Amino acid sequence: MKTTIFTLLILFPIFSFAQDWAPIGAKWTYDHDSGLSPYLTTIESVKDTMVLNKLCRLLVTKRTDENMRPDGSYYWSTSIISKNFIYTSHDTVFHYNRFDNLFYALYVLNVQKNDKVLVREKIVPCTKNEYFCSRFEYVVDSISSMSLQGQSLKLIYNSFTQTSDWGFNRSGILENYPILERIGSLKYFFGVSKNFVMEGEIKCLRCYNDSQISYKAVYWSKECDYLRPLNGPSMVFDNLDNKIVVSPNPFDSYFRINIGNPIEYELYDSFGKLLMQGEEKEVNTTSLPNGIYLLRLTIDNKELKTSKLVKHVL
Repeated sequence: MKTTIFTLLILFPIFSFAQDWAPIGAKWTYDHDSGLSPYLTTIESVKDTMVLNKLCRLLVTKRTDENMRPDGSYYWSTSIISKNFIYTSHDTVFHYNRFDNLFYALYVLNVQKNDKVLVREKIVPCTKNEYFCSRFEYVVDSISSMSLQGQSLKLIYNSFTQTSDWGFNRSGILENYPILERIGSLKYFFGVSKNFVMEGEIKCLRCYNDSQISYKAVYWSKECDYLRPLNGPSMVFDNLDNKIVVSPNPFDSYFRINIGNPIEYELYDSFGKLLMQGEEKEVNTTSLPNGIYLLRLTIDNKELKTSKLVKHVL
């Protein structure tokens, strides 16, 4: 039987001390799709604080971008982009909505297959941040588990519903990132927009660490806080033994995929529509209009990489 779970807004003054999630010092590190800034996003749990009589954890989100100096050289710059408050009660993680001054349930672990979890209704017209206006809903596809440092943690595979605007996977490129107990979505802790917007896109969770458990994505072999070499306008996939360089970027009438391995490529527009595909390493793009594109590469029939390209013709 399918059931729908509606999250309740918590306004009454009851103290909650269940804090299995986000212990102080916990850190999430997220990769971005290659090609355009930003390069890295981190979330850190920094302290306890009281919000609406709830004992909460303050999560500080930072973003690392590649910037260019007037002399043409590049450097890394990290800045704070948001601060959020969460608390845990039994099997539910609540997130503070600063615009409406209330909490809503972001993660609900007591679910079964085919349950729908409605985090938040859509607000129209939207007079605040898009995140707090979008209908945030997902359906539970399956439930499994994962062992980290001897602890068995619940895995909840999920997908967008037909009416959702926000969720934990993007529907346009068939993502399948689960929710992992005590860590959150392996896509992004606060979810992502269903709209296929490529610029500044978070790819997925690279690493998570706290005093008791740690997680590293299977594709990632370097240090969690690794920053690729500053390399200017071309992009380098840093997690391959053989570096792949796609250039020029921005491109005009063509781009070239520089790697010795056999490759297959797919090129999508910013709405997720497949435009081109093939195996050649020099791709003719004269028919494409100016804009942002997503390039997906299959390498040696097993290694799938994605990156952003920009076509700009003066």
